[in-house]
Formats: sequence, structure tokens, C-alpha cells
Amino acid sequence: MIAEKDPMPVVLVASGTATKAFDTYRRIEAECRHRFPDHSFYLAFSSRAIRRRARQKEGPRMATPAAVLDRLIRSGHQKAVVQSLHLICGLEFHQMVWQAAQSPLDIHLGMPLLAHPDDFEAVLDWIADVHPPRDEDGLVLVGHGTEHPAWMAYAVLGQMIAARFGSHIFLGQVKGDSSPLVVADRLAATGCRRVHLRPFMLVAGAHFSKDVAGSQPTSWKTQLEKQGLTVIPEAEGLGAHPATIAVFCRHIRAALAAPPLKLN
Repeated sequence: MIAEKDPMPVVLVASGTATKAFDTYRRIEAECRHRFPDHSFYLAFSSRAIRRRARQKEGPRMATPAAVLDRLIRSGHQKAVVQSLHLICGLEFHQMVWQAAQSPLDIHLGMPLLAHPDDFEAVLDWIADVHPPRDEDGLVLVGHGTEHPAWMAYAVLGQMIAARFGSHIFLGQVKGDSSPLVVADRLAATGCRRVHLRPFMLVAGAHFSKDVAGSQPTSWKTQLEKQGLTVIPEAEGLGAHPATIAVFCRHIRAALAAPPLKLN
């Protein structure tokens, strides 16, 4: 049995990916272990569709949050941190919270990447680091998007990007109202003819390789090129950057100090 005084285990819950971008999660886990050496860490994945595709491709085994928490119970733990690796407080985050709340463990909740004003500022600093070296080049960041009310996080961040960086950087969404044609028109109005295309996603997985940087007619890359832009895809997700991992670690530290989750 685990002694009560032992440090809480931390469950890192990501959406998941069926591609080689899975390695990004392992890098995040390794950095978290380095920053919290007294705590044990576990990976879990919230997207049922991605877990199913990974099984079909004989990809990495992806445990559900509930399965990992059950394992901790069997090991004698009485409490745990459940740290979201989602970008916003959207549908998968809320499903994760609901699942965690069903556990008999005392759950200390860690928030997604964009949950506090300081988080938005940290993302702006990341954008400054990946800004194209040529001032005349554009930068288009494309996120997954959501129909959940948390879509407002994208809108707020887009306004903050415009205020800090001006008219050469845009935040789009695969599932959103900022279409490639709208972005191309705005870039053309600034005289920009070359654009760097990056994922605003934790990993540069299938959504980026197909919907954003793919060669099919509906991809962002193809549609931007049809408008006369030279497009340079850069397949590196936010999870590859120390600034992003630092935000999650800050949220883990806050979760360790916070009271356990109560939904009633």
C-alpha cells in the first residue's frame, strides 16, 4: 500500500494522436518528471476516435483517464493530480473532468494551456519566438477549433495577437469561421506574398499533415497557394517548446496546492 505522506501521482491527459507525433507527449512527460522528481507521472488520452485509430494501426497503447485512475486505486493511492494537456477548456476537457469526478480518489485538477491571463501572455511569447525571420513574411497558426463555448479562447487570443504583432500573424481553425480565403485576403492587403504555416496544436499530428499542410484541395496550404501565396509548412506543435511545457508545469504546481475537485 502507498503511504499517505507519499507525493501525489500526476496523470497527464492529452487528446492523443495516431501519428509519430506521439513522441511529443513523451517529451512533455519527461520534462514534467524532471521538474517534479518526487512525483510519479502517467499518460492518458481522452479522444476515443484517436485511441481507436491507434489500435487499428497497431500504434502506441493509449489508456483512458479512468483506466489510469483505477490503476492508481489498485496501487493504494488515495489522491492524484489530473493535469489536462488540452489547449482550451473545451469538450474533451469537460469530459475529462466528468470522468475524473467519478473516481473515488481525491482529484486535484490541472487546467489546460489557455486558462489564465498569464497563459495567454506565455503563448504570445512563444509566437514571438517562432515569428518568421523576415518581417515581410506572414505567419498563420491553425488550431483544431471547437463548437464548444470555449471557442472564445481562440477569439481572445486572436485579438491579442493582432494587438501585439500587427497584421502579418493570424490564428485560424480547422473547425472555425476564419477560413483560408479570409486569411489570404487579409495577408494580401498587407502586401505579404510568403507565409509560414504552423499548427496551433500540441502535436503536429494528422490534422496538421492532412487538413492544414496536406496536398488535397481543401487543405489550408492548397487554398492559400491558390490565392498566390508561397506557403512554407512548419510541422512543429506547441508541445515541442519549453514555454508551453512551463505553463503545464505551473498548472501542476497550482493543482498540487489546490483543494480536491468537488462537483456537488
